[in-house]
Amino acid sequence: MDRQTLMLELKGLSQVMNADVRELVYKRQAVSTLADEYEAVNPFHDMLDHLESDLIHAIDRSIHENLSREAGSVFADQWHQMSVHEQFQYLENYVRGVSK
Repeated sequence: MDRQTLMLELKGLSQVMNADVRELVYKRQAVSTLADEYEAVNPFHDMLDHLESDLIHAIDRSIHENLSREAGSVFADQWHQMSVHEQFQYLENYVRGVSK
């Protein structure tokens, strides 16, 4: 387990990664792949923007629903040390690793 995962696990990651968050991570992966491989006029970029926004909101909602105020604050501080791109990549890696 890498340091980032350890720190986030200690701060409640497994509680934040609920079914809604996992589903959005899977959808984002699929649409991102389509967006990367699609031709000149690409309808997937708008869809990807919406999914990413939904995923950010789902993480925030899950933090508030599944962690105490103090734990949520600590987790959010750790989480927001990463860029949004790093957060998405981390979520994809986490979901792939957990779902194996």
